[in-house]
Amino acid sequence: MTEETNSLVEGFFKSITPDYVFGEQSSPDAPDYSQEDNWAALPKTNSKAELTPSSIENSDVIKDINCFFVHPTGFFLKDWNFDLNKETATFQRTELMLATQASAFNGISNIYAPQYRQATFAAISTNQHESSINSLELAYSDVKNAFEYFLFEINKNKPFILASHSQGSLHSQRLLVEFASYLKQNMIAAYLIGYPLEQDYLSSSGFSKPTNETDPQVVIQFQTVGESGKRPRLKFWLPEGNCYKLKEPGALASANPISWQQDNVWHSSDIESLLMPKISGQNVFLDYLAEGKTNGKIKELWFPDDQEISAKLSYDGLLETKGSSIDRILKRDISGMKDLHIWDYQIFWSHIRKNAEKRAQSFLGK
Repeated sequence: MTEETNSLVEGFFKSITPDYVFGEQSSPDAPDYSQEDNWAALPKTNSKAELTPSSIENSDVIKDINCFFVHPTGFFLKDWNFDLNKETATFQRTELMLATQASAFNGISNIYAPQYRQATFAAISTNQHESSINSLELAYSDVKNAFEYFLFEINKNKPFILASHSQGSLHSQRLLVEFASYLKQNMIAAYLIGYPLEQDYLSSSGFSKPTNETDPQVVIQFQTVGESGKRPRLKFWLPEGNCYKLKEPGALASANPISWQQDNVWHSSDIESLLMPKISGQNVFLDYLAEGKTNGKIKELWFPDDQEISAKLSYDGLLETKGSSIDRILKRDISGMKDLHIWDYQIFWSHIRKNAEKRAQSFLGK
């Protein structure tokens, strides 16, 4: 990055990092997941997770499969954890991520997405030492409690999908270990996208990455960049035992969502997959410091005409992409890193949707 870009990044993080150490102020109250208001998406609540492009017919009938979806970070304010207030720009960001990410699973499953006291972006993206750890632990305690409620009060013995993105995937990695016995009974597959998943950690949990498009009970992870792109950070907060530790990731357990293989060969998409939301009013992702609810509304989802996309796994486990669709997205990249983190689901939305159906059919023996 250039000196000017570095200065902009430093200024951004200074503007969103809390001015106090975790614990110096009280944390938001823990959510009760028996209360519907503490969920961002539930079946038959008209959540944004139920949206699909007009070209896709989606039944509103309650399905035999469930999906537990843990959304990524949408909280950028100077408190360590979000207070779950739905009348905020933070919750609007959650709704946008439900629309563009969780919706990939609404064709075959009922979507359950908990609100949780997510760690603020500065806590997960920078080294705030014990404050980062404590903020992330508080967030994970909610995810764990929500998942327990989902397993034992909602899902019971039904087949289900575990899905997530970014911070949600960091927390979901720990679910793999702590709930392994339940997951191995009823989990169709886990789509833990957008956060480094170490091969050693995955193996220690007793799960494996996919080698084809149909094997059930695998764990899917990828992190999207442009051709020869890089993720800017050298170190990430990663699960280690029953806590989080800042470290450089080891070998990654990654898969190509076009081929569902691990080779380093370019594979071209032959379907409409890149998904876009139409938003009226203010896009809350263009104003990270927005606090109160804005006039922004998600009107619909659509597939743009340009769908030229190819992908391959790089030797360090990142998912490289190229094509005119990718070029168009990267015109806004000021970092020079070609990091497509926020596009992980949108670029491969249809591939994920079709794959979830195939793995479900395989799990159910169809």
